[in-house]
Order: sequence, then C-alpha cells, then structure tokens
Amino acid sequence: MLERLEIHNYALIEDSVLELDKGFSVITGETGAGKSIILGALSLLLGEKTEVQSIRSGCDSATVSACFYVPSPPPAHLSSFLEREQLSLEDDTLLVSRTIKSNGRSSITMCGRLCTRADLALITSELLDISAQRDHQSLLSAAHQLAVLDSYGTIGDEKSAYRSCYERTADLKAQHRQYGMQLENSKREEDYLRFAVDEITKVGPKLGEDEEIQEQVRRIASFEQIYEALTLCVELLHGGGENPQGALSLLHQAKNQLENAKKGDASLASYAERLESASIELEDIYETLRDYLGGMSYSEAELDRLQGRLALLQRLKKKYGYSLDAVLAFLSESQQKLNISEEGEILLSKLEKQISVANQELIQAAGVLRSKRREAAQRLQREVEERLKSLGMKEARFSILFQEIEPGPSGADEVSFAICANPGLPMRSIKDVASGGELSRIMLAVKTSLAESDSIPTLIFDEVDAGIGGSVALSVAQQLVHLGRTHQVIVITHLASIASKADTQFVVSKDIRNQMSYSTIRIVKGSERQKEIARMLSGDDNSPESLEHAKKLLQETP
Repeated sequence: MLERLEIHNYALIEDSVLELDKGFSVITGETGAGKSIILGALSLLLGEKTEVQSIRSGCDSATVSACFYVPSPPPAHLSSFLEREQLSLEDDTLLVSRTIKSNGRSSITMCGRLCTRADLALITSELLDISAQRDHQSLLSAAHQLAVLDSYGTIGDEKSAYRSCYERTADLKAQHRQYGMQLENSKREEDYLRFAVDEITKVGPKLGEDEEIQEQVRRIASFEQIYEALTLCVELLHGGGENPQGALSLLHQAKNQLENAKKGDASLASYAERLESASIELEDIYETLRDYLGGMSYSEAELDRLQGRLALLQRLKKKYGYSLDAVLAFLSESQQKLNISEEGEILLSKLEKQISVANQELIQAAGVLRSKRREAAQRLQREVEERLKSLGMKEARFSILFQEIEPGPSGADEVSFAICANPGLPMRSIKDVASGGELSRIMLAVKTSLAESDSIPTLIFDEVDAGIGGSVALSVAQQLVHLGRTHQVIVITHLASIASKADTQFVVSKDIRNQMSYSTIRIVKGSERQKEIARMLSGDDNSPESLEHAKKLLQETP
C-alpha cells in the first residue's frame, strides 16, 4: 500500500506531501490545476523515462519519493532484490526515491541502496498499477492476464500438478541433450580415442617408471667411472695394488696401540671403545662395497633396452600429457568416453521412452489445466459484462480468447482479454481499445471482478469518469467503493458523485505568486470538502443549493 508520496520541484509542484490511507481516495481540482502532475510523478516510480523539462523552472533537480507498506512475504521481484542486495525491510516499509537532474541524469534509490530503472520498474509494478497510461496497465500484459485468470479460478492444484509434469519433462529433455552431446563428441573422437587407448595400453606405463629408468640408465652409462672408483675405494680400505696397507689394517694397528696406552691411563678407555666401533663400521662398509663391486656387470643390451623404454614413455608424455601421471589420467578419461559411446545409445533410448511418457502426462495435465481455465473464463466473462453494463457500456461484450501454444512453465495456453464495446464491431484485444475513459472502465470492471485475486495492492484510475454521468457515474462510484474494500484505490475524477463516495479526498489547486505558478495538494475534510463537492457540482462553491446538494451526497453511502 502507498502510504506517503513526496514531490519536490516537479513541474508546477514545489513541495507537496500526500499521506495516503487504505480504502478509496480521490484527487480532484480545477482543470489544469496539476492533477496530471501527480500521475506523472507516480509514473516515474514505475520506471518511466525522465524528461528534464519536468524539473521546476529555476531548479537543478526534481525528486519523487514514496513509502510503501509491504507486508511479509514481499512480492517476488522485491524479494529477489532484497536477497541480492542483502537488505531487509524495516517495519515492512519500502522507501523508494527517484531524482531527475538538469544534466539529464537520474538516480534511483531503494531502501537507501542505488538501483537500476529496470529494478525499479519490476518491483513497483508489483505494488502499483495505473489505469490511464497504457505503459503501466498490468492487465494489458498477456502474462498477467493469464495469472489473474488462474487466481480468479482458484486452480492452484491443477497448476501445481502441471508444473510438476513440466519440470520433470524439462529435466528429462535436458538430460537427453546432455548425453546426446556427450555421445556425439565421443563418436567424433572415437577413432582417435581408441588409437590413443591402444597405444598407451600397449606401452603399459606405471607411475614414476620414467624416473626409475632414468636412474638406471645413468648408472649403466657411468659403469666405468663407478667401477674404477669402487675398486680404488676397496683397495684403500683393505689394501692391495699400490696400497699394501689399507685403512682397516692401519685402524687395527691404531686400536692395538690405544689398548697399550689404556693400561697406563684408564681415562683413554672410552676412546678405545669408539675406535673399536669405528673399526666394526668400516669393516662392514668394506664388505658391502666389495660385494657390490663383485656383482657389477655392464650390459650394452640392457642399456639399449632401458633407453628404448624411456623413449616410448617420453613419446607418450609428448602426445598425451606432460607427465606419466597426466598420461594415465588421459587414459582413464578416454576409456570413460569410449564407455559412454558404447553405452550412450542404450541410455538415450531409455531417456526417449521416459520423455515420451512424460510428454503424454504433460499433455494430459495441460488439458486439465485448460479445462479449468475455460470454466473460470466463462464465469469471469459473465461477471465483467454485468459490471460493464452498470458502467454505461450496456452493449459491451467481454471475452477471454484462448490460443494453444507450446507447453511452457505456466501451461500450454495463451489468453487475451478482448472487448467489443459496440454491436457490429469485431472483438478486439483490450490493449487495442483507443478511448482512455473506455479503457479505464473496462479495467475497473475487470479489476472489481478480480478484487480478491488481483495481487497488486494499489490501483490508480484516471479518466474513469470520461463521458459518463448520472446513474452510470453512481455505479462507477459503487464499484470503486467495492474495490476499495480489498485494495487501495486512488481515483482522479471530475465527478462529484464519484468524489463524494471516497473515504479520503485531496484537492489540487494552482495559484500564481511572484509571477510563478504553484500547484499544491491538500486533504480536505468537513466544510472544506463540502465546498469542493459543491464546486464540482456547479462551479460555484458558495451556492446554497450546491452546498446542500454536496452535503446530501456526502451523507449518502453507496
């Protein structure tokens, strides 16, 4: 619900604040006083493009702000915005502000956070609807027409059942597309993959094998150097060749001498023990190196074999990965793709059968939904036609046209609200109706019929009184009062018979000060309201007859 509207430096309005309440409110005033300015300001909050010319003369900017009461849970687009921006409504209140600057730029804030015009249009379209300017009439949208028909017909169960079938079918089709693409890719690569798997499998690489072979090749290639060095090392340890006394022999001699010294000095015992340990350790090293040397042999054939194996592994790495780990991962992935290729046809066949069954269920669910919608459409058509008759369109025929379409999230139907205002003319979509007043009355009839199901809380009507009077005007007033019981209704009117039935009345007036025009808006009550109704009746707010008539109108209840 729109609780507060502030307009600053917009057109003829310098500073005005409207404190709005629930129920039925009217805005009245002399022609040219500035009632249309209020509609223009509200249109800005619906995402209308800005015009620099609308900034009040002599000012750098114009601002329109609104405060909406939005009970939990908030509508879908607002909820998405709040979640995205990590915001929450304080006291269920949404603050929206839009500023137009003289340089042509504009800024929009929502809950104090900057937002785009697209966000603004989506969010406020769930809160506010203007019946006068075609761009903002929600019922001109085919999608909204379908939504309100579903709500009017209370077909939530059928719609939910259809949606489940649709989502299942869509999910199966998505799986089929995914596996189909994988199968196609696998078939396209199949020859290459089979060759690669065969080549890698024949070589049979093992993780880390290339590093082990490189070490073996390095040992064999260095055989002569290793053999000579080990031979000399063994001689130095045990003696032989040019070293008749080896390190072991000398160590034994040193140990014997230390044993003699220990007899005279007991403190040398620890050194004797350490020398004994060194002797044992050195003996073990000698024996190990001797055996290793004895087992050494050089094989040109083994070197060739290892180098050949290493070359095979290097070729695999060059073709299929930078390392054997990558090659083995490629092998596993390729085998999986080949398995998909082999098993994919069977899987696709199963999915196609499931899709066929799901499609049949979807068609049946769409049929049930369509049947319920047509039943609801018949009831709604009759109700709207009855309301149109009381609104002065006695010959009007209202129809809801159906067209079958490809199944989508909302069903397999597209609906269009159509009207024939005069006998002999063809039915036309309500979006093609030319007269603004006629269109407003159609909207009033439809929205009154949909009073319980139309989710937009604030409805604004302009030109709803165009070309009507007398009993028709009273009927319009009655329907507006009825609509005001379930929605916040704001009407711009010139008819006293409509204005007098409102819960709240605002008056727009214009005066000239210092050669500048100013439009002001104020709420009127009591005698002030009686005078305004009298003015609307006869143009003379001091006429006793007009004042008495106005008093009677205000006392009457619709």
